[in-house]
Amino acid sequence: MKTIYKMKGYTLHLIPSQKFKTMTVSLRLQSPLTKETTTLRTLLTFVLIAATKKYPSTKEISSYLDDNYGARLSTNISTKGQSQIMNIYTSFVNEKFLPQKESLLVHQIQLLNDLFFDPYIQNDAFDETIVLQKKKELKERLQVNKDDKFSYSLDKLFEYMGHNQTLGIPSTGYEKDIESITAKDLYHYLQKCIQEDEKHLYIVGDIDESVVEIFDKYLKFPENQHHYTSSYCFKTQKDEVLEVIEKQDLTQSKLNIGYQIDCDFISNKHYAMTVFNALFGGFSQSRLFKNVREEHSLCYYVSSSYDAFNGIMIVNAGIDAKDYDKARQLIDEQLHDIQNGHVEDEEIQVAKMMLQNALRKTNDEAGSMITLLYNRDITGKKETNDEYIQKLLSVTKEDIIEVSKNIRLDTIFFLTGKEIHENNIL
Repeated sequence: MKTIYKMKGYTLHLIPSQKFKTMTVSLRLQSPLTKETTTLRTLLTFVLIAATKKYPSTKEISSYLDDNYGARLSTNISTKGQSQIMNIYTSFVNEKFLPQKESLLVHQIQLLNDLFFDPYIQNDAFDETIVLQKKKELKERLQVNKDDKFSYSLDKLFEYMGHNQTLGIPSTGYEKDIESITAKDLYHYLQKCIQEDEKHLYIVGDIDESVVEIFDKYLKFPENQHHYTSSYCFKTQKDEVLEVIEKQDLTQSKLNIGYQIDCDFISNKHYAMTVFNALFGGFSQSRLFKNVREEHSLCYYVSSSYDAFNGIMIVNAGIDAKDYDKARQLIDEQLHDIQNGHVEDEEIQVAKMMLQNALRKTNDEAGSMITLLYNRDITGKKETNDEYIQKLLSVTKEDIIEVSKNIRLDTIFFLTGKEIHENNIL
């Protein structure tokens, strides 16, 4: 069965699966990540699903979803390197399991169409009351992120590491910009998204090619030829390593370290970097977990992550402030040890096994299946999960050592308690 279709203004991807009793539809809209639009775009994800002309309130939207056997509708915003992605997501019961035949797919596609092409508009603008409420909700969301010290410290690392670059732009927007956005600004920005965003739509469930006719009938966007860059390799603008220490009222300090790696999602070193990260700090059997957390009992948590769309690696650790120097030293030692060629065959095999198990599990969750496919679709990578796993399994010890030698310390952000004096941690 053909699984990819060029529709009017978007690409439709069919993901047949009999594992689920539900159908999942995800419409993803991609545009460049910029300081000028990140807040607009984030606020739009809040307002977009609040009302339509037919259902002019959040309460009426909720009632409609309840009437459709508890269908779900949500949005989220994320970044993929140099792009910002809006995701409109709906899931609902496969009609095969209903007591009487109803086309819930048609209902949900009609709803998607109404969200974009028949929203609740007054005087060429979104409803003022709804926009004010959603501004309040966005502010509250940003405050929650600030209060979560893990998220806050990671955001600050990106801000300092990516100053005046795409990496430093928050996907959730700037709180200072929220008030200045008008209901008319937001509606006009929706029109721009409809015209210019690159769009991919995914449907997961027990489906066949007949669903293509439904999408063709009920959902059309303007044709456009826009294609936006996502994955890239971060290049620093700093002459030396940046170290930033911030003090707040907290007991557990947060250590965040950013590295340049000269590798991204479309690099031929991507597979070796993925295995390296798994071995270094990606799983509970990794070097950082065993040697920094368990053997030396220095960290409440410690891990590394490979951001393949920004082309960077991050290490996160929760520590006591007095252990700052020691924790940094041990993290550096683990990296230098691998760079110097000290890698055991057994730990490579464990890392590959952990990666393989994690990838296999993605087939058990519709959202994960969609995300994996989307990452490949927007970067032009043509490979299946099995092909991807085989490439990971073929990574050699020499490949891992080689890719590790390109890892260079760039930025350190340390969030610690106010009562700690700097000479205790420097």
